[in-house]
Amino acid sequence: MSDDPTSDTESGPGEDLVVGLDERAADGRMPGRRGLATRQRLLDATAEQLGSCGYRDLKVIDIARAAGTSPATFYQYFPDAESAVLVQAAVLTEAWHEELQFLIKGRDWSGDPDGAAFEVVDGFLTFWTDHRAILKVLDLASMEGDFRFRDLRTWLLNGATEALMELVEQYGSDMDPRATAGVVIAMLAHVANHRPGLERWGVDHDVLVATVAGILRHAIVG
Repeated sequence: MSDDPTSDTESGPGEDLVVGLDERAADGRMPGRRGLATRQRLLDATAEQLGSCGYRDLKVIDIARAAGTSPATFYQYFPDAESAVLVQAAVLTEAWHEELQFLIKGRDWSGDPDGAAFEVVDGFLTFWTDHRAILKVLDLASMEGDFRFRDLRTWLLNGATEALMELVEQYGSDMDPRATAGVVIAMLAHVANHRPGLERWGVDHDVLVATVAGILRHAIVG
């Protein structure tokens, strides 16, 4: 898994991944309103299935059944289950690239750095929990060397990383901005992945957020 969220360019997840957002059917035709609604039901069903089964266990027949349609209809829009997951991941990445950036930049770091850090960590963990099914796929596929999912994951975290770099530079922390941003964002993602286990271990949620927030605050304002 790549934990260098700054390695991608400002062009987004790459031209080959943007193709995954193409709404054309398998035969090249652009679906009408009903067709687009069917496609969206299939994507929603894909996300639903990921919440209850592993990525490698995902089957077209189960997605189609959950969407109230047939495998034949599924194949009109996607060549396989992985392609539907890739589209879901690309949509999430494009939607949240700037949102995560604003989550960090849009806080009152000069007037209330403690509150700002707490809001960032709590917001990041909430985001990860709400989209855990897709984010787990991004992590798993990235670790397996799938460049499509790795590039999406990199782009997802790129905006937040750059925002953190700017804040470290702005507030004069004696820490290296690039190294600090890379380490802190990787930490946030890792803690978010392991939050359920930490809480089952007995770590209170608010204590966990406050602990990580203290590290984040120190990284930015010293």
